[in-house]
Amino acid sequence: MTNKYNKGIAFIAEGDTECQFYDALLKHYCKKHQDCSLSEEQDPANFETYYTLTGPFGIKIIRMNSVGTITQMHNSASWFNNICALKGDRYPWTVFLCYDTDEYNANITKFYQDDWQTFRARIAKRRAKRIIDLAADADIEDLMLLDLHGISRYMERKTDLTQDDIPKGRKGSARLKQLFIQQRALGETKMYYHKGDRARALIDCLDMDVICAGNLLQLDMIERECFDV
Repeated sequence: MTNKYNKGIAFIAEGDTECQFYDALLKHYCKKHQDCSLSEEQDPANFETYYTLTGPFGIKIIRMNSVGTITQMHNSASWFNNICALKGDRYPWTVFLCYDTDEYNANITKFYQDDWQTFRARIAKRRAKRIIDLAADADIEDLMLLDLHGISRYMERKTDLTQDDIPKGRKGSARLKQLFIQQRALGETKMYYHKGDRARALIDCLDMDVICAGNLLQLDMIERECFDV
């Protein structure tokens, strides 16, 4: 059954919010490339959701893994080897490592260079032909803040937010959370910002073209790897 695929794509992300964002981005790209189709399926062996992407390039399988924190990312080598690149399969994989460079370079991180190298070596040994660091000095909420119209639409505001409305700070997650708190205090919205699966309603209000054009992260690399453009 698995031999029907000609390529695998794996996303290893810090949290569930990132997985929800990349799920929405894949579906956005699929609408853009109308000769492609994306379907969600459930693995009967472990009940994980995965994707089948069909197009002129053939059939690709896409899997996502949320590690919870970057300090646990190196442990996802076992997930990749045991769930993705099974020994009986032959097709190559591209692996996207989705993390915040602020956290990765912080002194408090337990994700040391040796762990990083060992992790890369383990997945490369099991058919990870390309490993792409989808990383920036930003987190996923910084990407969301690129589309103030979309956030305003989710908040059900009468007028759009402006850059002057955005709280100051380094981390996008804290700024976005504080933005919702401030807007509720002003009576401009009754909505809250939630992480994880509950962030999906906000994500679905965002314009992915606007976010991609913001160039905060090289999201076009996902389009090239998945849709062969």
